[in-house]
Amino acid sequence: MKFLKNIFAFIVPLTAMLISFLIYLFASNILENYRIKIANDYSIVIVTNTPLVKEEITKLGGINVEKIITLEKEKIINDIKNDLSSTSIELLKQKLPFFYKIQLEVFPTTSELNIIKDTLYQNKNIRKVEIFSKNHNNVYLLLLLLSQISFILFTIITVFAVIIISKQIRIWFYEHHEKITILKLHGASILYSSSTILRYAIISAILSFIVVSSLFIYLIGNIGVILPNDLENIVIVNLDLNESLTKIFLLSFGISILTIIGVLLKYKLKHD
Repeated sequence: MKFLKNIFAFIVPLTAMLISFLIYLFASNILENYRIKIANDYSIVIVTNTPLVKEEITKLGGINVEKIITLEKEKIINDIKNDLSSTSIELLKQKLPFFYKIQLEVFPTTSELNIIKDTLYQNKNIRKVEIFSKNHNNVYLLLLLLSQISFILFTIITVFAVIIISKQIRIWFYEHHEKITILKLHGASILYSSSTILRYAIISAILSFIVVSSLFIYLIGNIGVILPNDLENIVIVNLDLNESLTKIFLLSFGISILTIIGVLLKYKLKHD
């Protein structure tokens, strides 16, 4: 019973921290996938006085240019030629500027869009730049906010988890102080003397990893459980299973081991 109590005291904060990390993983992945998705549907339209040298524009605002499409004048004229005379059409062909549609690899943020607009206007040949960002930008900023909130939440829970875990480890040290002292008198190292405590921590880390990994694997295959049906076509989650499980594993054991080492060093300095 005491063993389970000790393990449980370690598992709860560690599992809470890993679940908050899981939330951050999902939020950041959804944000990145949405950014790529809307980049395919989003474009910047520019109007130039003379034909644009497309090869000169490979990157804007630090984002690679996917492609630059020329908007044919004939198509524009065909949409309005019924209301114009032949003379007006010929004149329009001569005076009409050149139109281009620029598509980027990923959807830019508001600050990047401002940089892109300023960069394009530095070209004296460009008369007008339309970024059409309002609708996409509102959704993107909302997802960005959720991602940042999840990261802050993960950071706060991690700090509290480390504090709680370190306090639990100190309690274990006090409980086993007599045993550790006897072993040290017989020449045992502090690491060997505290093997029971290390075993508690490792078992707890393994159990937390198993619990959170199981939850993660379930959610990957059943993401609709936590998302409304209306968002399934908008929200895309394609986290790499092995990579994500590795991150969870390293975080679980990393926090446990580093916290133990910190408490061990403090205990050693105090009692040597």
